Parts: sequence; C-alpha cells; structure tokens
Amino acid sequence: MKKSLFLLLMVLGVVFLTTSTQSCYYDNEEELYGNSSTICDTSSVKYSTSVQPLMAAQCATSGCHNAATASAGADLSTYTSTKNYITNGKEFFIGSIKHTSGFSQMPKGGSKMATCDITKIELWINAGMPNN
Repeated sequence: MKKSLFLLLMVLGVVFLTTSTQSCYYDNEEELYGNSSTICDTSSVKYSTSVQPLMAAQCATSGCHNAATASAGADLSTYTSTKNYITNGKEFFIGSIKHTSGFSQMPKGGSKMATCDITKIELWINAGMPNN
C-alpha cells in the first residue's frame, strides 16, 4: 500500500511539474519592449542636437538641399533657411519625409528616414521651430 501511494504521489508530482512549467509563460523584457537601443527618446528634442544633424546627413548634402545647390529652392543647411523653408511649406516638407502619397519622397532615391527621426522633426516643428 505504501509503495502504491508513493508511486501515485511521484506520478502526480511529475505530471504537476510538467504541466505547470509548460503552461507558464516567462516574459523576456527585450522581447516585450525591444532592445533599449531602438527606443525613441523624444524627451529633449532640440534643433542643434536632434534636427540639425538629421538635416545635415539626410537633406543638406552635396547636390541636394545645401546652400550651394538648394534643389527645388530648399536650403536646409542652416537654422534660418530650414525654418523659412518649413514655414512656407510645412505640409509639403512633412509629406515628403514621411513618403506620403502625392508628395515627392525625400531623401530622393533613398529610403525613408527612421520613424523616430521623423517624430523628432515633427516635435521640433510643432514646438514652433526654436533655435535651441
């Protein structure tokens, strides 16, 4: 009798442990929230640290929207020229960098800017385009 009870308890224990570990889901922080390097930090968007580097790398390049070329009349190489251009064509500018249908996709012939970069530019624009 003791041997049968012992075996029964062992079987139940193994069954319980097997089913309980298979039914549990262990969340992995990286799987849930992504890699911390992919998180978009928009807490301190400034022209000098967030927007200007994007303009220099993506827009105000040789043959595009720099002071020498100013393709389509857009010089995005300085704060003043960038602000003036966006002020006079905010909808066109946003539509272009978002690759919205009906707008000329920018950067021309390149891939769309990262969503985080576009978000930073939009936040700066919506904040009144401060020179900070």
